[in-house]
Amino acid sequence: MRFRSHDRVTALSFNAQERNVAIAIFERMFPKDERSPGATEIGLIDYIDGALSDAYQELFDVYREGLAAVDCAAVKRFGTGFADCSMAGQDAILDCLEGGRIDGVREERPGAFFELLRRHLQEGLFCDPIYRGNRDKLGWRFLGHPGVWFENSADENLCDAPVDKGGVIQSLEDVGLGTLERGSLGPRSLIEFSPHFDEPDIIIVGLGGVGGVIASLLTSAGLTVTAFEAGPWREPTDFLPDELGETYYCRSNLGPKFSREIPRWRRNEGEVTQQATFSMGRMVNGVGGSIVHYGSWLRRFHPHHFHLRSHFQAKSTAAALPANSSVSDWPITYEQLEAYYSIIEHMVGVAGDDCNPFIQRSRPLPLPPTRPFRMGELFKKATFEMGLHPHAVPAGIATREYQGRPATRYSAWFAGFGSRTGERWDPSQFCVPEALATGNLELNLNTRVTRIVTDRNGHVAGVQYLGPDGVSRVKASRQVILCAYTFENLRLMFASGTSNHPNGLGNNRGQLGKNFMTKMFAHVNGFFPDVVFNRHTGPAFQAVVLDDFLSAEFDSFRFGFLGGATLGAEQQFLPIQISREALPPTVRSWGEDYKRHIEKWQHFGVIRIQPDTLPYTTNFIDLDPSHKEDTALRLPVLRITYDMRENEHKLAAWMESMSEEILRAMGAKETWRGERFTGVGSCHDLGGARMGEDPLTSVVGPELEVHDTPGLYVYSGAAFPTCPGINPTLTLWAVCYRAAERLIMRAKRGEI
Repeated sequence: MRFRSHDRVTALSFNAQERNVAIAIFERMFPKDERSPGATEIGLIDYIDGALSDAYQELFDVYREGLAAVDCAAVKRFGTGFADCSMAGQDAILDCLEGGRIDGVREERPGAFFELLRRHLQEGLFCDPIYRGNRDKLGWRFLGHPGVWFENSADENLCDAPVDKGGVIQSLEDVGLGTLERGSLGPRSLIEFSPHFDEPDIIIVGLGGVGGVIASLLTSAGLTVTAFEAGPWREPTDFLPDELGETYYCRSNLGPKFSREIPRWRRNEGEVTQQATFSMGRMVNGVGGSIVHYGSWLRRFHPHHFHLRSHFQAKSTAAALPANSSVSDWPITYEQLEAYYSIIEHMVGVAGDDCNPFIQRSRPLPLPPTRPFRMGELFKKATFEMGLHPHAVPAGIATREYQGRPATRYSAWFAGFGSRTGERWDPSQFCVPEALATGNLELNLNTRVTRIVTDRNGHVAGVQYLGPDGVSRVKASRQVILCAYTFENLRLMFASGTSNHPNGLGNNRGQLGKNFMTKMFAHVNGFFPDVVFNRHTGPAFQAVVLDDFLSAEFDSFRFGFLGGATLGAEQQFLPIQISREALPPTVRSWGEDYKRHIEKWQHFGVIRIQPDTLPYTTNFIDLDPSHKEDTALRLPVLRITYDMRENEHKLAAWMESMSEEILRAMGAKETWRGERFTGVGSCHDLGGARMGEDPLTSVVGPELEVHDTPGLYVYSGAAFPTCPGINPTLTLWAVCYRAAERLIMRAKRGEI
């Protein structure tokens, strides 16, 4: 696609009345004052007009009905339309809208339309000007944010004065990316030599973070592999540092398929569902998967995380487990995975230090840690003085030249976006080209697998797929490995039922979709009136974390809960991200209070909480009986039944208190807590196809083969029995690398 011009245009969506109501609403939500412009001057209404004619076309009727309802409510209450009400009257109507108390508004839950308006307000104020909002960079000027810069010095990372790049504010257009054409077909010279196999040894569904890695391993061993990937193969020049377009918390344009199949969600069985909400977890469709834009944290689980039930029982008794908790031990151990952890760390090139006493490695990490930064140094000093063990987060980033990859530059525009420079490792740059070079990989892009085919004996026989030409075909193979994301893997298994598997593959014992876990990413914020953090000078992989509160030594039983959490301080503060930071309870989410608060973003220090999550019989996934995806196929979407349980609330409350203590030790004068339930999708969505020895209580075995469907494998976080408060990617790679090695050994023995 080519970006639209940011020049002002006539209204594309609203009639005159609707436009006046919209202007009045947004101007009250972000009013002009003597110090700064309001929403109208910054170009908000032009942004909304353009968005409703393009990316948000499906919301046009929702807007029209909502604006009409607001206007009607004003007439009923004050005898005049919203645009002609006093400011106090407009505020009263907006309060009702925020509380879900306006009749005639189409919304799945109270206040959802107001949340939509607020989200679009933030986008229009602080997006890149190429989208026709943030006119003349007025939104960024209001914040004092320098915009798109790809380099910050070590001095800037530690600077105690605002880093403003000499007052120069850069947009995509200023850095030469304002009219970039998108949608390349990837490295054509490689794709052209992709072979065709009538019946390959193995089919891989999803050539993302996992599929890309194991494709190289399998093909190098001489196995023929056909890979189906629902997205394209993007080259580095296809990626943009475009916060609105690409980040997971905005439009997520790198995952168009995922965005059309959002699961439904309810807290408890029997309740009405709504569209799932996310803290993160909006996945990328394409070769390399979400690894192309992730935060690059590559951390090991601790040894006790692989025998968590036994660990808890040793600390206390089985009766101490929370009601309905189905926590279990893994069928593999840390010791069995340690060598694979090391292989992956050196293949990727993980940067870190040796300051984490809770993890023992057979080999040191190959790269030095990321640079120090101001908030991290304060966090490190405070926690060290508290007797804790802060350390640089291990990250899959080249802190110096490594195996042909350039050393990273430090910029907030490097995480959440695809890498344009290659400083961040991902399978599309390395493993997939290696696999193609063997001549053993058949690559099918923009091709969607719709069903797993089995024979009359219940053994895998291949997959049914829809190619770019829209024609449905079948590819035969006796071995199929599901390497898509947790949600899609589970959906395919549910949707592929037969007479041998009436409730879905892997579900003959009723275990498919059970034991689902997702991560809540709570924050505690602190206000430091005399400290400038300059968090916009570095990426999220520039971080300092604590493992103390999730180690085996942490006695959570003393505090009335089971489990622990990572606490950490990290960089990266982009303009829209700033506007969405958690607010103190005394600050209104819109209006003058909101404006004055976000102006102080340079003084916000944040501790991020990544907690353990236990599995429960009450948290599960199945197919939604009423809702279909937004495609011509109209396939059913998943239904997630999930809520935080009492144990997790107790854990979160304790971690929030500890975070407040750390922030005060760092010098915060005020602290406040963000939302605790941050969304049912997190990108750390695990379980649903549990790994275990016993088919009565699990879906796959230790080598990830489905118990009741021979030849089907689930190389996915769906297989994880537990969800520690540690990023799962490194462990997922280690588990799948081990399973692939064993599959290769079985193939060489003629056992598959």
